[in-house]
Amino acid sequence: MNDILLGVITFGIFALRLLAILLLILVWVKNLTESDRDPNHIYNIFWEEAGYRGDKITSVLGGLLLFIAFSYPDADIEVLILCAVFSVVCGLYHSSVYRGYAIITGKMKVAGVAALCMLTAVSFLVRYQALSSFYIIFCVASIGAAWGSYAVYRRAYLIRLERVVWRVKNQTKPPLVS
Repeated sequence: MNDILLGVITFGIFALRLLAILLLILVWVKNLTESDRDPNHIYNIFWEEAGYRGDKITSVLGGLLLFIAFSYPDADIEVLILCAVFSVVCGLYHSSVYRGYAIITGKMKVAGVAALCMLTAVSFLVRYQALSSFYIIFCVASIGAAWGSYAVYRRAYLIRLERVVWRVKNQTKPPLVS
């Protein structure tokens, strides 16, 4: 009986994921079509601000690399120093997203502190072999991608809002500023 229930639940989760992917594709096509007509669409601004191939989004992953290095008990000091230098460089590059606009909100501060605490806890659990190393890599990848994407989205939203206010104020088309 438990095997049948587990099979039904697994199939249901798989079907819901497939449905979510289909809906996501429909929304993406709709936004892409709208962005072709409007150069100030948030989709266009998002990819302008994301950098070459979205590297301002993925630079967060490099900034969180130190958590992965700390999770291995036999990591040498040279490895930790190299990861720390790489993390600082990635963090400095990602900090360009926050220049000029108030990107970080109160909710982002709370989410950031919670994410760092969770990464620290998972890192120590992996270090002392209470969890598999998959968990720290999964957590760093998912938290980094989510944080980077939301920060770039928030910047794109504020730039779009600024362009709309400028257009209303001057009653003309807004400039395309990169």
